[in-house]
Amino acid sequence: MAPILQQHCYRCHGPLKQESRVRLDTLSGDLLNDRAAAEIWHEVLNVLNRAEMPPADEPQLTAAELETLTTQIRRQLQAADEANRATAGRVVMRRLNRVEYQNSMQDLIGIDMDYAGDLPPDGISADGFTNNGQALQMSAIQLEYYLANARRALGRAIVLGEAPRVTRQEWVESNLDDWLGKAVRANRLQRSQEFLATMKEDYPEVGEFLIRVTVAAEIQAGQGFPLLEVSLGYRPDTELLMREFELIELTTTEEQTFEFRGRLEEFPLPVRGQGKYPGLVVRVRNRFDDLSQRPAEQKVDDKRSYPHEPALATIVIRRVEFVGPLFDQWPPETHRRILFESPLRAGSEAAYSAEVLRRFMSRAWRRPVQESELQSIMAFLTAVRPEFPSYEEAMIEALSLVLIRPEFLYLVEPGGDEKRSIDNWELASRMSYFLWSTMPDQELLDLAAAGRLSDRRVRSEQVQRMLNHPESGRFVEQFAEQWLKLKNMDSVAVQRELYPDFDERLRADMRGETMAYLRHLIEENHTVDKLLQSDFTMLNGRLARHYGIEGVAGESFRRVELSADHHRGGLLGQASFLLANSTGADSHAIRRAVWIRDRLLHDPPAPPPPDVPSLEESTPNFHELSVRQQLEVHRQKPACASCHRNLDAWGIALEGYDATGRWRDEVRRIRDGKMITLPVESTGELSGGIVLTGAGALREHLVAAHQHQAARSLVTRLFAYALGRQVERADEAAIEELSGQLAQKKLGIRDLINELVFSDPFNTK
Repeated sequence: MAPILQQHCYRCHGPLKQESRVRLDTLSGDLLNDRAAAEIWHEVLNVLNRAEMPPADEPQLTAAELETLTTQIRRQLQAADEANRATAGRVVMRRLNRVEYQNSMQDLIGIDMDYAGDLPPDGISADGFTNNGQALQMSAIQLEYYLANARRALGRAIVLGEAPRVTRQEWVESNLDDWLGKAVRANRLQRSQEFLATMKEDYPEVGEFLIRVTVAAEIQAGQGFPLLEVSLGYRPDTELLMREFELIELTTTEEQTFEFRGRLEEFPLPVRGQGKYPGLVVRVRNRFDDLSQRPAEQKVDDKRSYPHEPALATIVIRRVEFVGPLFDQWPPETHRRILFESPLRAGSEAAYSAEVLRRFMSRAWRRPVQESELQSIMAFLTAVRPEFPSYEEAMIEALSLVLIRPEFLYLVEPGGDEKRSIDNWELASRMSYFLWSTMPDQELLDLAAAGRLSDRRVRSEQVQRMLNHPESGRFVEQFAEQWLKLKNMDSVAVQRELYPDFDERLRADMRGETMAYLRHLIEENHTVDKLLQSDFTMLNGRLARHYGIEGVAGESFRRVELSADHHRGGLLGQASFLLANSTGADSHAIRRAVWIRDRLLHDPPAPPPPDVPSLEESTPNFHELSVRQQLEVHRQKPACASCHRNLDAWGIALEGYDATGRWRDEVRRIRDGKMITLPVESTGELSGGIVLTGAGALREHLVAAHQHQAARSLVTRLFAYALGRQVERADEAAIEELSGQLAQKKLGIRDLINELVFSDPFNTK
């Protein structure tokens, strides 16, 4: 290979020059022992296969030269892979991240509370995931937080003393005359109007509660549906401190009753006898808003009111009820699930304690416990028992110890010098944390105990069951948020002078479209090309209005068919990606291009050298140039030209979308307080002479020329997420096999998830 490399490559990647920080003349050929070199040679093979190197303006390889290079590199990589597979590709022991810990504690103990609020942020891997074992550290202070969480949760689950008195209240109209002042009190709620009910003295402060709301709705055809919001809190002075439950869209005019449950300890509570407006408050609101101008406030009989708007969706309150603390019997289920009834308790406290601990430890540690492990916790319980006035309090302390042990906080898979297959218990945990972000449920554990997860049919049935379960939404949310870097949306400050209709609800809808779209692709087992181009998306009424798409009303996301003049389809037409990769005032072609190369194609461009100037106003009237013209100025700098040659066109093609993802015919900017407009220029040229004009051409090019690359990107990221580690050369065979089947449409995305669970990397340690 050396003569070919010297003739075609060393001028830019040799002793005098190292474009993209790659030097080939001294790069090691020991691909077995030099992992970094193996990764670079693998990327060399990729760029050769994609015809990206040599650049179009350099002498090209002959067919024979190309065959020699690619064959030699591929053979050496395959030889290193085969040697590596016997020992590499192991999943590191990794800690539960914040989401997994929150879900696991809630599922284990049965108490709905914030378990992760005090924990430090999770580390983020190079691939962008927060479940990578190498990025998840542990500190002494973090262990203190885990212990405090365990004691607090178990102290709520295990109760002491007699059953508390239950408070029951019912309202058919607001009872807050002092607060309402001269506002008209009514049970018919239009946009952002409230129904308020207070319990001034007779209310509980601990335990589970129930709020039951009976409502009807008045709905106008094509005008959307009312949004029911229920919250609980109090008013210390001028504002309400409330915690809201999830919104409910009322899609029928029939009377309905909804129930909302929570723990009082997790809601804002007043201090008895203090504050200007004492008492616990239930608030019911209609959060519907069609964004039209509000009518002027009126006075009727010296009371403030807004005129009724007959065209708007309305909630009619029939009745509001509060019950708490809530329990079916005493002690409550959370207590009985841990300290269960047993004849052992009357006969021998030690024997009963051992059985309690055995059951709890097996569930918490997600496997059978060994006798030595049980005796270790029993010894601790025996030692601390005299320090506590009651058996329950001593048991809380012992169970708390169980929850700060590595067996709970980590996904523990005992290793060794040799690579091995994981057992059924480890497999159940891998599947559950992959698809549900929590511990295995009882069905998975029962199958693991029987050794039946080794059966392909049984395991496949479980994958389908788990994907059909509501908790699979956690997988979609966590994987998509991190793979697509949707969190970047939240840091973009949208310029309100240019986008006055933008608000935080619209930002949430943008994220909601992408989540709903990916859920739909999995549910319907769509092929990978739908990530790149499609004739449908998932919209609600508000986002459809933002896109200029008619005929969509309501808060819920539903499939909406697209036509060419909608300029949508695939991920690149979604506002989540477009906003996240903008400045908030305008599009940002480079950010969008880097996202496509990195997230969608798994081919991130090399970072710019530290001495390269940023894209800024370096010439007179820079702000009056289109983005394409600005980038042409930038490319005139020699240090910038090579990197931008195969980058700019990916983002320029999307110039038809503004910062918030709307389609536009002109570019608007504010300069020195004045609005200036420019024509949209969306034509760019990729290396190799491929010209792209507009988003439609970009989507078509991706499907025609980069579908395998997009498939490989999805498979690689899915492996990294499922395994909780960086993918390695030892994973290459499995990744390439599934990528090929996905690109050839032999597998849909749902099929891919199923096949990954049967892959060698997923089943070995």
